[in-house]
Amino acid sequence: MDELAASVLRFIADPKSQPIGDNEMFARLVVEKPLMRVGEVWVASRHDVVSALARHPNCVLRMPDGWSGSQHADDRIGELLEGLLPIQPTADHRRLRRLVSGGFSAKSISGLRPVVQSIVDELFAEPLERGECEFIGEVCGPLPVYTTVAMLGLPEADRPQVFEWARAVNALVLAEVTGRFGGWSGAAAPSEAGTAGLTEVVGYVEDLVRRRLADPGEDLISRLARESSGEDGKLSHAELVSMVLTLFMAGIDTVGSGLANVVTALDQNPEAWRRVVVDPSLARAAYVEGTRLLPALPMMGRIVDADVELHGIVIPAGSTVLLMYGAANLDPAAFTDPTRFDLDRTETNHLSFGHGPHYCLGAGLAMLQGEIVLETLARRAPGFRIVDGPAERRGELAFHSRASMRLRFASGEPLVGAVA
Repeated sequence: MDELAASVLRFIADPKSQPIGDNEMFARLVVEKPLMRVGEVWVASRHDVVSALARHPNCVLRMPDGWSGSQHADDRIGELLEGLLPIQPTADHRRLRRLVSGGFSAKSISGLRPVVQSIVDELFAEPLERGECEFIGEVCGPLPVYTTVAMLGLPEADRPQVFEWARAVNALVLAEVTGRFGGWSGAAAPSEAGTAGLTEVVGYVEDLVRRRLADPGEDLISRLARESSGEDGKLSHAELVSMVLTLFMAGIDTVGSGLANVVTALDQNPEAWRRVVVDPSLARAAYVEGTRLLPALPMMGRIVDADVELHGIVIPAGSTVLLMYGAANLDPAAFTDPTRFDLDRTETNHLSFGHGPHYCLGAGLAMLQGEIVLETLARRAPGFRIVDGPAERRGELAFHSRASMRLRFASGEPLVGAVA
């Protein structure tokens, strides 16, 4: 096994072995090993190869063999977990995604701007007053949860509980996937808190669905509930509950981790941040470019249901394929000067939000949240600093992001040479 392949295996076995912001391995993969087999896993890294596999009908997103939600709770809850949108068979996935996509249209997302701005202002109020915060715990984590609570028309009083449920259930599912994926031994065992949280959140969602069916409003759950009403309902009751569960869990980790990575990237590129401070309309471009360079999910697995041939190489049925989004985003054939943070970049085809039928449904909402956070920082704390030393990254296989990030706020000059 050559040195590059060994580096990939080391990264899979110990995600913390690659510091955040160190993209050398990804950049080399694109050029030297666009598609290779490493142990029992196939690794795709070049932009065109990753894109082709992401949209290939034989490369599917599903839970690993042997997984069943029912092993953690009763059969009813297991069935609901197995009905989560991302892991549905192609035809069902297309049908269900079409039903919910209206809630994530450009018009719907644009209408959420004042809501998200209000949440961001609320989350920053106390930290700005005291002059510092634990950015991931106080802003990045709550922001997507509070936004989801607003989208779904839930009481604000339920925010803390929804936050705890979402974190516990996400950790449970992540432990299952990584524990069975590619022989990786670094996954934590599913926790009792995750199992209990799963049972509680399913009960909460089922009660919520019953109330929306009886007394619908204009929120997203009510719209979905109308699709399940009557003899010609497009959604079964179980599908409706699973869909709401998906909405509860979706984006909780990815939005927060992605936002922390963008701030890390800006810390490493102070000239770009100065431009955002001078012209906050560049906040969205900064968010998009930051997620290209430091995606929260630099890779995603697929299962090959039938043989796939690509560039003369056959990936046999039953194989696991790692789509290295983080490497594809550094492909010089797709991006000019790919390792540079460029606010004026015109290539917008990065893969940090996926590609093909599983392109992130909430990408537009994530961009809105990131844009508003950066605008708020530029306006109210342009001289913020990362002050907690070298970044310790999360230990899960899926996420490549910091475990914590302490920011100190200042209204003066934009950050220069801060510690990342």
